[in-house]
Amino acid sequence: AIVVERLEAAGYSVERVEPDAEAALADPCAGYPALPYTGRTSVVGRLPGSGGGRSLHLSGHIDVVPVERPEEWTYGPWSGDVAGGRLWGRGAGDMKSGLAAYLTAAAVVADVCEGLRGDLIVSSVIEEECGGNGMWSVLRAGHTADATLIGEPTGLALIHAGTGVVWARLSARGDAGHAAFAGRDGPFDRLARAVAALRRLEAAANQPVTDPVFAAAAEWPYGVTIGRIEGGVWTASSPAELVARVRVGFGRDTEPVDVQRRIREAVEEASPEVEVAFEAFRARAYCHDATGPLPELVRSAHRAVVGAEPTTSVFTATTDARFVEGPCLCYGPLAGNLHGRDEWVDLGSLEQTAAVIALVAAGWAG
Repeated sequence: AIVVERLEAAGYSVERVEPDAEAALADPCAGYPALPYTGRTSVVGRLPGSGGGRSLHLSGHIDVVPVERPEEWTYGPWSGDVAGGRLWGRGAGDMKSGLAAYLTAAAVVADVCEGLRGDLIVSSVIEEECGGNGMWSVLRAGHTADATLIGEPTGLALIHAGTGVVWARLSARGDAGHAAFAGRDGPFDRLARAVAALRRLEAAANQPVTDPVFAAAAEWPYGVTIGRIEGGVWTASSPAELVARVRVGFGRDTEPVDVQRRIREAVEEASPEVEVAFEAFRARAYCHDATGPLPELVRSAHRAVVGAEPTTSVFTATTDARFVEGPCLCYGPLAGNLHGRDEWVDLGSLEQTAAVIALVAAGWAG
C-alpha cells in the first residue's frame, strides 16, 4: 500500500501482479510456492515515455528473512532505530533501503525530467528470499525493459553475476520411544550420513572452480549450508523424525534439475532411509555483461556522485537478476550483518544510491 501510494503520487500508473502457482511449479527455474498467493502481490509502476527511447526497470524486494534471538540485538530488529549514521533492523540492508532509494529516484526523475522518451518501470516484489516468484511473475506479466537495475545492498559496487541455488529438505524417520531401546543408529545418524554426502558434492564442485567468473570471487563459491534443524521432544527419547533444510550452491555449468538429481543420488547412496524433497529455490547461476552502455552509465553516475571509480564484483548467492534477459546490474547502498544480528544500512550511502539511480534513469530514458 505504501509503494502504491508513493508511485501514484509521482505520476506512475500502478498494477498489482499476483504469481500463478501452477505456472511457477511447471517452470524448472521458478520457485516452489511457499504460501497461497491470494492477495499477495508484487507492485509495478510505469511512467510512459514519449516514444523512441530506452526503457529502464528499477526493482527491489520487500520481503525479509526471519529474526533469530531478537533479545540479542543491540537495537530492536523491528525498531528502525537510527544511530551512528546507520538505520538498524531486519531488512534495513536486505533490502528495503535499496527499494526506498529507487522509489525516491523514480519520483525525482518523474518530477524533474520532462520529455523522457523511454518508459520507467518500478517494481516492488515479494519472495526474493524464498524462490523468486515475485520478480518471475512481474517479468512474465510483460513488465520487461531494455535494461534493469536491482537495489541489492552492494556497497555501491556493480554486481553482475550470482551463483545457482537449490533448497532441499532431508527427513529421517525413526521409531519414537525410550532411549534404552533406541539402538545404535537413529534419525540423527541417518541425517549425518546424508549431510556428509552433500559435503562431498560441495567439495567436488569447489575443487577446482572451473568458472573464472566465480573463481575470481571466492575460493569456495558454491557453498552448502544447513540452515535449519527440526525435530525431537525429549533428550531421553528417540525422535520420530528429524528434518534438515539445506541450501546448495552451484555454477553456470549446471541446471537446477541436475543439482536436484545429484542430491537425490548422493543421499540415496549414503543414507537410503532419508527422504529428499525440494522447496523454494530452483535458481540458475547467471552472469550479465559488466561492460556496455548500462554499466558505463552507472559508473559515470557513480563517479559524479561519489567522486571515485566503483568496483565491479559478483555474488556467491542469488538475486532476482537471474530472471532478467538483457543488461542488468545490482547496485545499492552499503549495509552489514545481512540475515544476521544487528542488520544495518549506512544512510549516507543510501542517499548516494538514490542520486546515482536518478542520474542513470534520466540518462538512460531521457
